[in-house]
Amino acid sequence: MVRVYLTHFKLLSPNVKTFLAGNAIQGFGLSIYTLLFNLYLKELGFGESAIGGLISTTSLGIALMAIPAALIIEKFHVKHLVLTGMLLASGFYFVQILNTSETSLFTFGLLASMFQALFNISVSPFYLRNSTPHSRVHLFTMNSSLNMAAHLLGYLLGGYLPEIIRWFDPGMPKVGQYRIAMMVAISIVFLSNFMFLKIKRVPIPKVKKKLFEGLREKEWRVISKLATPKLCFAFGSGLIVPFLNLYLKERFAFSSKMIGISYAILQLFIFVGIFLTPQIVKRTTHLKFILMTSTFAIPFMIVMGLTGNVGLVLSCFFMRGMLMNMSSPITSMFEMERVREKECVFASAIIMFFYHLVYTFSTRLGGFLIEKYSFGPTFYVSGAAYAVAVYLYYRFFKAEDLIKHTEAPVVITAKAA
Repeated sequence: MVRVYLTHFKLLSPNVKTFLAGNAIQGFGLSIYTLLFNLYLKELGFGESAIGGLISTTSLGIALMAIPAALIIEKFHVKHLVLTGMLLASGFYFVQILNTSETSLFTFGLLASMFQALFNISVSPFYLRNSTPHSRVHLFTMNSSLNMAAHLLGYLLGGYLPEIIRWFDPGMPKVGQYRIAMMVAISIVFLSNFMFLKIKRVPIPKVKKKLFEGLREKEWRVISKLATPKLCFAFGSGLIVPFLNLYLKERFAFSSKMIGISYAILQLFIFVGIFLTPQIVKRTTHLKFILMTSTFAIPFMIVMGLTGNVGLVLSCFFMRGMLMNMSSPITSMFEMERVREKECVFASAIIMFFYHLVYTFSTRLGGFLIEKYSFGPTFYVSGAAYAVAVYLYYRFFKAEDLIKHTEAPVVITAKAA
């Protein structure tokens, strides 16, 4: 399997290799930031409900920018969009860290995430345009694997970083330690721009159509079927996933170092799962793979809310994360395969818009539920939302999947964007 990945990597264009490296570097920095941000908010004295509102700005910003970004992405080179997005996002993250009022934290976090969306919306279309159907599964899983490896290192460093800072200045309060650690993290995100500068500009076709031309002709029925189950996943994930580090801290008194180590081990599990994904997908269909991994994740979610045993909770934490992230690159391909070639970017943006809108709402709701009823009931509601998503995927696509599997059970194809 390693040889297969290396073979596919060697065949990638220099632009794709550069983009993979830049994506991994910014993922490394953002993983440190996300690990520490709500711990930092807790030290500032915010409750779970307020923390839910503040960390939901990331999803809200991406939702607000997703469709505008999709409408302009065909008119500008990806390099320009990525550099603009990452530079401005880094700047607003810096300003956010320097403020402590809820209004300022919300405003600058929202602006940072909106420009981060310029990068996020460019990733899948960029890879689709720069790959062949034969190499696509390995490219998408390679991107996810590199991100997991970057996050693993980021969580390890992020967990130890406050302690390293305290070693230099033992009298510094915890708020100060977290703030400096997050500034280091955003500096790493900023440095990723030097990789994206190396992307060679490729001429893009001149698009003369008006900005909102052809909206009626879009495949709204297909897009709605793809989006609906994903919104259930967004609702379930938003309720609990952003608060898992607080769960480990408050329920089991984990230090930031132990939380960082736990998240690093989680990334190792996810890395192994995504690494194995192409071999498993060869033996089944994309839909069955999504259904299988999502269904198996639900019991682990429920058990985390039922037990107080730290070993069992961590085991479930690792397995749930691995199973849900294994299907992520395949879900992206599954969506792109079911819309017309020229609509890939638009469909991706619409799904992203509604996904992050729902995630924003559920994160706020999750903070309220945790503050009022503790963590247990929130895990159960989240597991129920996952179950509804699995049912809807099966209901919407089982007939189509059966036909495709009968015609070509092991051939993987995808439309280029």
